[in-house]
Amino acid sequence: MSRNKTIWIINLYASHLETRHRELAKSFAQSGYTVAVITTSFHHGRKEYLYDETIRITERAENVYYAYLHSGPSYQSNGSGRILNMLDFCRLVRKHHKKIAEKTGAPGYIIASSAPPFVWEPGYSLAKKYNAKFVVEIKDIWPLALVKIQGVSPVHPLVILLRIIEKRAYKHADIIVTTMQYAWKHICKINKDYKDKVFWMPNGINTKQADEWFEENKTLPPELEQYLSENWCCIYIGSFARSEHVDLLIDAVSGLADEDVCFAVIGEGQEREKLQALIDSKHITNVKIFPFLERKYILTALYKAKCCLAACKNVGMQQYGLSMYKLSEYLYSGTPTVFAFDLESVVSDAGHYTVPYDDAEKLRSTIISVKNLDQEALDELSRKGKEEIIKHYDLQNVGKDYLKVLESK
Repeated sequence: MSRNKTIWIINLYASHLETRHRELAKSFAQSGYTVAVITTSFHHGRKEYLYDETIRITERAENVYYAYLHSGPSYQSNGSGRILNMLDFCRLVRKHHKKIAEKTGAPGYIIASSAPPFVWEPGYSLAKKYNAKFVVEIKDIWPLALVKIQGVSPVHPLVILLRIIEKRAYKHADIIVTTMQYAWKHICKINKDYKDKVFWMPNGINTKQADEWFEENKTLPPELEQYLSENWCCIYIGSFARSEHVDLLIDAVSGLADEDVCFAVIGEGQEREKLQALIDSKHITNVKIFPFLERKYILTALYKAKCCLAACKNVGMQQYGLSMYKLSEYLYSGTPTVFAFDLESVVSDAGHYTVPYDDAEKLRSTIISVKNLDQEALDELSRKGKEEIIKHYDLQNVGKDYLKVLESK
C-alpha cells in the first residue's frame, strides 16, 4: 500500500533542546518527503516563549515545517508546572492537527518521540484518524528512568500512569525506534513478540554541518579562547544536570592542579549554582565554568581542548545502551575522549578511554596518560573516533536507514 509522503514528528523539545529531529527531517525531505516537526514554543532552557501565537507554522528548510504550539503553563522547575505543560502540549496536538495537515498534507507516518511518553497518546490517536503508520520513538525509557535515575517510587501514581501509557504505545506501534542499542531487551520484558518491530536509530551528528561550522568559526568567545590556548585543558560541553555527574569530573580534575591540567566546563542547567559552589568551597583553581556555547562553536572548542570528559553512572538501565549526543561530538572532534562509565559504549568502540565511574584516581591517571601521548598516537585516536561516528552516527546516514524502516512496513 502506498502512503502519503508526509511525515509528522511530535517532539516536545525539538524546537530548542536537541538537533536530532531537525537533521532527520532534512534527510527525509531530501528523499522527497514533506516533514512537519510538531513542538512547543516554550523554551525549556530560557523558561520563556519563542512565539506568542497559539500555533505558528514556519517552513525552516525546503519541505521541512515546524509547528510551534503555545503549551502552558510556563514553569521554572521540574515540578507540577512542567507536567501540566507536557499534558497541554498533547491537548494542543489533538486540537490543531487539521491546521498542520492543511499546510503539509495528511501524514502517512507519525513519529511520536519521548520524552515525555505522553506524546504517544495523541500520536496514536492521529495515526488512527489519518490511517498513518504509528512510530513510537524512545530516547529515554520512561518510567524506568524516573525510578532508576530520579529515585521516584515505583508505585508513585505518575509512574503507574506512565507504565500504562508505555505498554499501550508498544502494543499499538507499527514500528518502535530507539536511540539505545539494546532497549529491545526492556521492551521484550513487556512482550517478547515486540522484538521484530524494534529498530536502533542512534543519536548522532550531521558531520557535514559540523565541518562547515568548524571552517566558519575558527575563533571562540575571547575568554574561552584564551583559557583553552593558555592551558592544557580538559573540556566538558553539555547540560548541567544531575544525570551528567559534572561534579565527579570537577572533583577528579581538581586533583591535577599540580600537573598543570585545567578543566573548561561549558553549558547551562539547574546544577550550575551547585557546581560553582563546589568550585568555590574547595578553592579549586584549575576549573572554570563558561556559559552556554552556540552549537556552531562546539567542534572548534572541542578541537582546541586536549581531552574531552564525560561521566555516566550505571544505575541499572544503562545495560540498554546510551543515548548521549555529546559523545558523538567529542569523538568526531578528533580530541581524545575519557568516559567514566562501567560498560561498553561508543567511546570504547572507537578505541578511546573508558574508566570505572567511581574511580577518581583512574580517571586522573588516564588524563595524565593522554597528556603524555605523542603525535602519532593522537592522530590514531583522532582517526578512530571520526571513523566510528561517520560509519554509525552520522545523522544523514541514520536518516536514510530510518526511511528504509518506515517504507518497509
